[in-house]
Amino acid sequence: MRTVKLLCLIAMICSAGLTSGEQKKPPVQGHPGANVTPRQAEQNKVPVRQLYEEMFSHGRYELQNQVFASRCPVHFGGRNVRLEGAVAEGKGWRSAAPDLRMTINEITVKGDMVTAVWTATGTHTGHGHGLKPTGRRISLHGRSQFRVANGKIVEAWNEEYRDELFKQLGVPKPIAMLFEAADNLVSAMSWALPDRLYYAFR
Repeated sequence: MRTVKLLCLIAMICSAGLTSGEQKKPPVQGHPGANVTPRQAEQNKVPVRQLYEEMFSHGRYELQNQVFASRCPVHFGGRNVRLEGAVAEGKGWRSAAPDLRMTINEITVKGDMVTAVWTATGTHTGHGHGLKPTGRRISLHGRSQFRVANGKIVEAWNEEYRDELFKQLGVPKPIAMLFEAADNLVSAMSWALPDRLYYAFR
């Protein structure tokens, strides 16, 4: 009973912290005035392809500064996180599934906005994010949008994926709730934290 009450309390705190950080939806038509030539459209796809094909699928996170602008905000459904937090989250899931592969099924460009429809597959054999390996196969599908400027991603919008991932891994609901509540709290606070304190939490 105490555990349930603690989880509810944490969830309430996170909900309050996230009120000012509700999901920011990407513009449907792209950024005003962002008319691009066919050549520019292809160039805008480059950092997005590098994100999926190099960083996610091959663990080449040293490309972060080449792919992303330094203070690129990243959104996961209703979660708004700093770039460093999003990259750490990705590294954690790659540690959990070392054979992780993310495939772009479709990629389109409208103005300075790039949309990718993707599939992620892997096997849960590692200890990323503190979860014990289950040996289960995972398969996720999603859609992400990116604003690109000067050859780099300057903002990213993703669908929330954690509920489906935890379901496939067989993570009990109370554990999943605790994980999400703690992570959401850090994410909600991250924008107001000095860099040193933020990194200490991560």
